[in-house]
Amino acid sequence: MIDYSVDRDSDIPLYIQIRDSITAAIREGRLAPGDRLPPVSALAKEIGVTQATIRRALQDLSDAGHAACHVGRGTFIRDSETSPQPTATGSAAPRTHFLSNSGQRQAPAPNPLEFAAKRLRSGVRKALVDIMPLTNKPGIIQLTRGIPDGRLLPENFLAEATTETIMGGADQFVEATDELGLYELREEIAMRFNEDGADITPDQVLITNGAMQAISLVAQAALENRPSILCETPCFQGIPDAFSAMGHWVETIPRDSQGPLTERLYHHQSSQEQLLYLCPYLHNPTGADLSPERHFELAEWAEKTGSVIVADELFKELHFDEHPPPSLFNTLGEKQTIVVSSMSKSIMTGLRLGWLISSPERVRELAQHKRLMDHSTPALIQGIALTIFKSGKFDSHTLAMKKIYQERMKTMLNFLQKLMPKGVRWSEPAGGFSLLVELPQGYSSVALLLSSTEKGVSFLPGPLFDIDHRYVHALRLSTAWADKNEIQEGIELLASAIEELIRHPAGDSGLSGLGNFQ
Repeated sequence: MIDYSVDRDSDIPLYIQIRDSITAAIREGRLAPGDRLPPVSALAKEIGVTQATIRRALQDLSDAGHAACHVGRGTFIRDSETSPQPTATGSAAPRTHFLSNSGQRQAPAPNPLEFAAKRLRSGVRKALVDIMPLTNKPGIIQLTRGIPDGRLLPENFLAEATTETIMGGADQFVEATDELGLYELREEIAMRFNEDGADITPDQVLITNGAMQAISLVAQAALENRPSILCETPCFQGIPDAFSAMGHWVETIPRDSQGPLTERLYHHQSSQEQLLYLCPYLHNPTGADLSPERHFELAEWAEKTGSVIVADELFKELHFDEHPPPSLFNTLGEKQTIVVSSMSKSIMTGLRLGWLISSPERVRELAQHKRLMDHSTPALIQGIALTIFKSGKFDSHTLAMKKIYQERMKTMLNFLQKLMPKGVRWSEPAGGFSLLVELPQGYSSVALLLSSTEKGVSFLPGPLFDIDHRYVHALRLSTAWADKNEIQEGIELLASAIEELIRHPAGDSGLSGLGNFQ
C-alpha cells in the first residue's frame, strides 16, 4: 500500500507532496517498473484533492522520466534505466492527449515570462471592464447587450414550459440524471443536429450548464498534455479567459470577414497538438459567417496537422437564411471537431442549458470532468429544455425573434449608411443582433465610449474582444435590447460623437486605449 496522504498545513504545494510520495515509493521499491498507478479520479477522491492537482503531480513524474501516461490505459511506472532523460527545458518524452488524433506531442515547460504576460493581460482587461458600469446610467441608449431581451418572451413562456414539464411527471426529476444528461434531451439535440447532414447519436451529446461550461470542460481536460491553444480574434473574451483560468497560454489568430486567417495558423505550427476555437456562425462581434472557402482551408489545416477545432455554434439558430452553411463537424468528423452551443442566445440566458457534441470517447471523458464539477446539469432544467424543444416553443420563438432582429438590423444598417462620417466602416451580418463598426485607424473606441456615453448612447469597445486588447479602433453595436426608435436615436448620437472625435488628428491610443482623451 502506498501512503498518498498530504499535509494541508504544510507550505509545500499539494502536488509536490503527492509527487514526492510516489517518487519515494519508487526509490524504496514499493512501486516497480510496470506498476500501474490508480486512475486520476480515484487518486483525487482518495487524497481529497482536485484532479488538476493529481495531473500536475503526474506531469512532474512523467517529465522526470519516472512514469508514462497512456490515454485509455492509465499511468505506469517506468524502468529508470530506460526512462527518457529530461531535455534542456525540463521536458521528458512526449505524451498523448485526449484531444490528439495524430500521435504523441511534446508538452511545454512552465515559463515565468508567460505568467507575467498573463498578469498584464488580466490587468488591462480589468481596467476596461471597470469602465462599463458608467454606461449603464438611466436614460442611456444601450447598444451593448449581446443577449436576448427577456421582455420579448411570450407571456408565461417559462411558467407554461415548467408546468407542462412537471405535469408530465415530476418524480422523474427528483434524482440527478446520468452525467451525460437526460437521454431524451440528448436524443432531441442529436436529431436537430442531424438535420444539417450529420449522423450523430445521443452518446455523442453532453448536456452542460451553458456553452461556457462546455468550453471550461475542454480547457480542463486539455491540462493533461497542454496543447497549443489557438483562438480567433476578435472574439467573445470569455473564451480565452476560460483557457487562461485553467493555466493555458492562448495564442490568437486574426480573423477577417471570411474567417480565421489560415496562413497564420501555419505560422503557429509546432510539435505540440493544437486546438483552435472559432465561432463559425454570426461571429461575435462581427456577425459574419465562416466563408465556404475558409471552411475548407481550415478543414485542410486540421487534417494536415491533426488539430482539433472547437466550433461555437451558439448563434446558428439566429441566421436570417433558413439554410446556414454546413457545420465543420460534417467536414472534419467527430475526432477532430468539438461543437458547443446552448439556448442562451436563442431563448434565455437564465436557463443555463448548453451542450457539447463530439466523438463518444471524448464525450465520455469530458463527462467524467463534469461529474466532479457538478455531477450533472439539474434534471428539472433539462426537462424544461426538452419541453421547450418538443412543444414547438423553441422553433416558434426563434422564428419570431429572427424577424425582429432582421428588422432592427435593417434599421441600424440604414442609419449607419445615412449618418456615419466618411472613413467609418461596418460589417453587415447575415443574422443575429450584433455588428462591428471600425473607426479610421488611429482613433480610439475607448475614448469614444466616454464621450458617447455623455451624449446618451453606449456600446462595447473593440479591446474587450481581444485578449491582448487590440482593435482599439473598433466597437460592437447590438440590437438585442434596443427597438427601432432607440436604434435610430442611438446611431444619431453615436455619429455625432464620432464626428467630434475625428475632427482632431489621429494618434497613438497607448496601452489604455484613451490616448489624449482629456
